[in-house]
Amino acid sequence: MNNVFLIDENTGSRDENHINENDIIYRQNNLSEGNNNRVGIYDIHKLIHKQITKENIIFSTEDTEKIYNSNKLHYSLSLNELGGLNYKKNVIGFRLIECIFTSPVFNITDNNNSIITTESSNDITIPNGYYTIDSLITKINALASTYSASYSFSTCKVTLNGSGTVTTFKSLDNNPLLNDLGFRYNGEKILTSSSPYEAETHPSLNTGTYMDIVIDEIPYGACKRNPNGLNIIHRIPITNSTTEQILGPVIHYKVDKFIDDNLYLFPPMNLSHLTIHLYLDNKKYMLENTTMSFEFELTIINK
Repeated sequence: MNNVFLIDENTGSRDENHINENDIIYRQNNLSEGNNNRVGIYDIHKLIHKQITKENIIFSTEDTEKIYNSNKLHYSLSLNELGGLNYKKNVIGFRLIECIFTSPVFNITDNNNSIITTESSNDITIPNGYYTIDSLITKINALASTYSASYSFSTCKVTLNGSGTVTTFKSLDNNPLLNDLGFRYNGEKILTSSSPYEAETHPSLNTGTYMDIVIDEIPYGACKRNPNGLNIIHRIPITNSTTEQILGPVIHYKVDKFIDDNLYLFPPMNLSHLTIHLYLDNKKYMLENTTMSFEFELTIINK
């Protein structure tokens, strides 16, 4: 039912802008008896109705089935059993408001835990975990048989030292760990005992600098422009110390207040689901053992 206002007829003159709150009535006249709403009433819905409204929705990794060894989350906006979500029509704006997640703990994972050579017998695999440069060098030397590694605190660079057996490392595309250790060779790299190989730059063993939130359904024009053409709606900085990273803290990121004039609006679209991908430092971030919560703001046109 809709509420309506009646003009106060007891005043000496009629003020078109005056609404007497004492004359609020409910539109429940018995129309079968011929009762009609009087001339001059105000429909409250029309008084407060806006052409554009904002609506916030909250999701977490617990609200959908996790796909392990994947960086994808899929959320349905169909009406669920509790009636908490429904199909979104005429969405013209979309942005991140808040994100809560557990910080990545391991800096050696399935994505960078191996050193690959042309002879598989010389390959090594580092157990996943968090490593300092010292502990990583120690682990490499414990596993490798045809070469060793060392780290100089004066140059801040890693050096590979050959033994009596020639070792040929495959390209960096196959050796992301060597890339993380600062090596920048092209093609394959041959290592002998007479020619140690010092890395071109210092190692990078951080557990993450930034996380990109990518949503397939949001138009690219409303996203952050990037060389890979991903639908990045926001980039979250990861700012925590090494000690905290080992403990795996919870990171709470809240977006600064927006100026609505800066919100990119796109042509009206309907949303029945959202597909979210996560990228850590431009690499797919796997969701295993990760808990995340997102809050998004939708701008909806009421047409």
